[in-house]
Amino acid sequence: MDPAAAHEPRPDDVLARVHREEHSRLLATLVRRFGDLDLAEDAASEAMEAALRTWPEQGVPRTPLAWLTTAATRAALDRVRRDATAARRLAVLRVREGTPTTPSAESGALEDPSLGDGSDLPDERLAMLMGCCHPAIAPADRIALMLRFVGSLTTAEVAQALLLPVPTLQARITRAKKRIAGASIPLAVPAGPEERARRMPLVLRAISLVFTEGYAATSGDAPIRRDLTAEAIRLARILERLSPGDAEPAGLLALLLLTDARSPARTDAEDVPIPLEDQDRTLWDRERIAEGLALVERAASAPDAGRYAIQAAIAALHAEAPRFEETDWDQIVVLYDLLLARGEDPVVRMNRAIAVGRSHGPEEGLALLEQLAEEPELRAHSPFHAALALFHEETAQHALAAEDWTRALELGGSDGERRFLERRRDAARARG
Repeated sequence: MDPAAAHEPRPDDVLARVHREEHSRLLATLVRRFGDLDLAEDAASEAMEAALRTWPEQGVPRTPLAWLTTAATRAALDRVRRDATAARRLAVLRVREGTPTTPSAESGALEDPSLGDGSDLPDERLAMLMGCCHPAIAPADRIALMLRFVGSLTTAEVAQALLLPVPTLQARITRAKKRIAGASIPLAVPAGPEERARRMPLVLRAISLVFTEGYAATSGDAPIRRDLTAEAIRLARILERLSPGDAEPAGLLALLLLTDARSPARTDAEDVPIPLEDQDRTLWDRERIAEGLALVERAASAPDAGRYAIQAAIAALHAEAPRFEETDWDQIVVLYDLLLARGEDPVVRMNRAIAVGRSHGPEEGLALLEQLAEEPELRAHSPFHAALALFHEETAQHALAAEDWTRALELGGSDGERRFLERRRDAARARG
């Protein structure tokens, strides 16, 4: 065997990586060109299937994503030419946008429509995020749509992120897609800054949830999916640059940077999570912390400081503490109170209870957590049961702790997280 060939990546490995890391970019490009989410999905799938057939024989192309984009565009054009309904819908969309409806003779691709007032948006995925927030799409469906097709999360991952049953999530996505197709809703940047500002909170939330899924993966081999955390930070940076002086985009970016700074210390050599109190803080990324702290200071002092600015301030208190025992838990409780004053949120209330337990003792924290035990969102939330287990352990109720660890384990998680939960469960059983 040629030694060079032995080191070439396998076509299926490359395709799996491209699908994992670039599928949302491919989908957003197709949606931008054709304005049809179903068509984009089908064309992307055809391109992936074509790659599986041809790459093993012809070799992996030098730019796999460009190859897939060309193949998917041709597949979409073939479908439009065969489907009169799709062609009419595409023509209507182009007329609304004031753009050409004919393919480029040389490339076989549709000419890219102008973004109008949104032309400063440098990434089609960000444009698609804003398009998914169109007011004609039901509010409950928008975030699911963004996470599934821009965040590239699986249906199960989106359901976990939103604390919803999978069938409910599937129904929301189906309903949203039908609404988009039936009303010819353009998945593009809104035409004016006022409408863009109205959609910003949902876009921020979607980016936050993509990061959360990456930082605490609900499935897979590793507890951290760095492709998702990197993508969320990249999109947050774009939003922050496009919104100079606005507190919430700066707060979100600060929150992501300060949280991601802990990544090098968050898992051991076997990808098992290390709790915050046991992490080696010398491994934390000080450059990211410095950037995050500067953003927090700016966001917190702005008149429109909101949820993300507050959450970033909480992350800053963790980042500034030289040791876990020196964390300013009293101030963190105050900040959680400020969050709750902006709207009830069971997860925020859970985190506040944990902070109270650290500040005033595990008995008080446990009492507050037990008051939340009937919250539907938390019953299916693995971290809630892990928090109960920790406080049951700290109050010497090891049998109850073992039950809590078991329940947390039943709710899934990455392979590394499951190993962590199994170890804690077994240790609690041994003590009980």
